[in-house]
Amino acid sequence: MPNQPMAEPPRSHHVAMLVRNPYTHDSRVEKEARTLIEAGHRVSVVADAAHGLPARETRDGSQIHRVPRRGPPVPGLRFVVHEWRLARRLRGLRPTVLHAHDTNALVPVALAAWRLGIPYVYDAHDLWLGRPRRGRGRPYFALSQFYHGLVERLLVPRAAATLTVSPPIVGHLRRRYRLPVVHFVPNYPEVGPPVERRDLRNLPGGEGIDPARPIVLYLGGLMGGRGLEQLVDALALMPEVQLVLLGSGAEAERLLWRASAGGASVVALSPVAPELVESYAASAAVGVSPIVPSCLNYRYSLPNKLFQYMAAGIPVVASDFRQVRDVVGGSGCGVVVDTTRPEAIARGIRRVLADPAHAAAMGAHGRAAVVDRYNWEASAKELRSVYAEIRDDPEVG
Repeated sequence: MPNQPMAEPPRSHHVAMLVRNPYTHDSRVEKEARTLIEAGHRVSVVADAAHGLPARETRDGSQIHRVPRRGPPVPGLRFVVHEWRLARRLRGLRPTVLHAHDTNALVPVALAAWRLGIPYVYDAHDLWLGRPRRGRGRPYFALSQFYHGLVERLLVPRAAATLTVSPPIVGHLRRRYRLPVVHFVPNYPEVGPPVERRDLRNLPGGEGIDPARPIVLYLGGLMGGRGLEQLVDALALMPEVQLVLLGSGAEAERLLWRASAGGASVVALSPVAPELVESYAASAAVGVSPIVPSCLNYRYSLPNKLFQYMAAGIPVVASDFRQVRDVVGGSGCGVVVDTTRPEAIARGIRRVLADPAHAAAMGAHGRAAVVDRYNWEASAKELRSVYAEIRDDPEVG
C-alpha cells in the first residue's frame, strides 16, 4: 500500500488581539482568548488604558497590555498618535497573527501586520457602519462614518478571515466587500451546570420589588434606540407586573422618570458579575429583548440577552426580526412581537404569563436549546477551524 502524505498539523500561533476599550469585561474577547489558548495558541490582548487599571496583567492565561492615550491636545492629531502607538505595541509583541476586534481596531492591526508581514483577522462585533448616532454631533458622526467606511473598504477584503455575530451581518459583509466566506461566530453563552436560582429581590435596591407581582426582566445597557422606551410604556398598560432593569447606562434616570409619569412600576438595579447574570435572571417570570430597528445594526442583531434568558430557563418576549424569530420559534422558548408598539409588547408578556405551565415549558425549551446548540462551544469550534487554516501568508483568505 503506497504511503499516504501526512496532513500538516495545525500551527500554534501567537495571536495579538486589539480591543478598543479598557478590557475590564468584554465577554466575547474573553471567550475567544480562552478558546484559542485551549487550542494551543498563545494570546496577548492590547487594550486602551484607563484610570486605576494596571498597564499589564494576566487573565485566564492571556497577557493584557493597556496603552494610554497620549499626545498633543489636538483631537485629530491625538487620534493619529494613539493609533500609531497601538500599532507599535502590537508590533513589539512579535505575534504570528493579529486579531482586530471591530472596525476601530483595524488600522493599528493592519499597520502592524504590514510591518511584520503577517496575516490579520477582522472580528465584527457589530455592523459598525450601521450603528446609531447616539448623542454624537452630526458633523462628527458623518466624518466618523466616512473615515470608517474607507477603512473597511480598504482593509476588510485584505483580512485572512472575517468573523461576525449574526446571519444578516454575515450576508451584509459578504455582499458589501465581495467576500467568499464570512465566518459565523455568534456570542452564545458558555454552558455550565444547571443554573442556581438567586432572587433579584436580594440585590441592593431589590427591596423595591413587589413579591406579589411577576418580574419582567430586561438585561443589558440602558441606552436609547433599543426599545426601552416602548418596554416602559408597555408596562404602564400592565399594573399587574413589575419591570426590573438589570444594567446601567446613560438613559437610566430618564427611563425611571418616564415610568413614573406613565404609571409603570419599574425598578433599576446595578449590574451583577457576569457569572451571576443567569442565576439572578432565573428568578424572573419572563425576559424581554425589546430591541427596535432604529438602525441597521440593531435590525441585524442577535442579542446576547436572548440567549442569557434562555440559559436561565425563563421564557422570552423578543423582537420579530427574522434571525431572532428563527431562534425563538425554532426552540419554542417564547414569543416574538412588534417591539415598536407598546401594546404588542404588553400582549406578548400577558400571553406568556397567562399559562404558567406553558411558560415553564418555554423556559425549559430555551435552556435545552442552549445546552444543545446555542452555546459557546458551537462558536468555539468555528473559531478554532479559522485559526487552524491560517498560515504565514498574509494574503490567505
